Amino acid sequence: MTTTQPITRPVPEHEVAPIRVMLVDDSVVARSIFARVLEQHQSIEIVCEAADSETALAQLIYNDVDIILLDIEMPKRSGLDALPDILVRSKGARVLVVSSFAEENGTAALNALSLGACDTLAKPGKSGFSGKFSEILIDKVVRLGRSRRNFRHSDVGAPVKLALECQKLDRPDCIAIGASTGGIPPIYEIIRNLAPDLDCPIFITQHLPHAFMSFFARQLAGLTERAVSVAESREVVQKNHIYIAPGDAHLICRRENNSIILDRLDHFSESRYCPSVDAMFRSVAGVYGTGCMGIVFSGMGNDGASGASDIFAAGGTTLVQDIDSSVVWGMPGAVAKAGCASAILSPVQMTELLGRIAKSA
Repeated sequence: MTTTQPITRPVPEHEVAPIRVMLVDDSVVARSIFARVLEQHQSIEIVCEAADSETALAQLIYNDVDIILLDIEMPKRSGLDALPDILVRSKGARVLVVSSFAEENGTAALNALSLGACDTLAKPGKSGFSGKFSEILIDKVVRLGRSRRNFRHSDVGAPVKLALECQKLDRPDCIAIGASTGGIPPIYEIIRNLAPDLDCPIFITQHLPHAFMSFFARQLAGLTERAVSVAESREVVQKNHIYIAPGDAHLICRRENNSIILDRLDHFSESRYCPSVDAMFRSVAGVYGTGCMGIVFSGMGNDGASGASDIFAAGGTTLVQDIDSSVVWGMPGAVAKAGCASAILSPVQMTELLGRIAKSA
């Protein structure tokens, strides 16, 4: 007798598979606490653990993981030193640095982000691993894990536009860059290789805590001959200068007599982000009009999409990072799917395009 089975619809793997996590920390106690905290969530699975970076690299040969919790100070080889190799070996896993060295004002945290880590979290004292820390840790792991799943199974939803490759663009009067998770490396790529002849002011809104901003400015200043500073209110905008949004306010500008003046906006009701790319884009679109060029790099969420529509309406140009080179194609994807991307390019292609614009002007 033949037994028949009901036909069921296969459930896509990304809808049911748990977020696979690797713990890399030389402290057995810390690994045990992280495992206990994370396994409270039904969508998280601890796949493997390592007490040092070399063991982690060996484990990654045999284990496919979505998230890596990485300590900084470890024997043999520090987490920061091994981070580039870990990113390559893990084939796109998101790295969350969890370390006592990742204090909110610590330079190690920004160094980790510049090397490709997605986020950082400071270890609390011995008695502080429960409560708020546990909630924050779970939230970060879930959000990063879901972003990777969405990335793997993403429908781009918008055609790749390369029309700007084939036409002459006027030299922009300003460049405004917005980014979040995974955005620091492409910002460094652009600033490091920007043609000296392209001397317009550059405004940058990167989602970072306020305490990080001065160090972020110093790192950028080491990559360029241009002046770099965290924006101050009432400052007159100058050519060959890079202005960074403060972490506790929005960067905007306005025309005053014959000058363009910077200002900080403490509240922008249309965005939940601070600093907000939307606030900056709307402002520069109003001031620079057709001379405004926006750039949107990797980041979660949709900050920049509304502002990009303002740039589009003003006749300006918006470039967005492509999905393949983005850590998270949230922000650039939102702009592309809204139809406000003038071109979807890798950071290297953007650099080449800006170089051609500088030479042809």
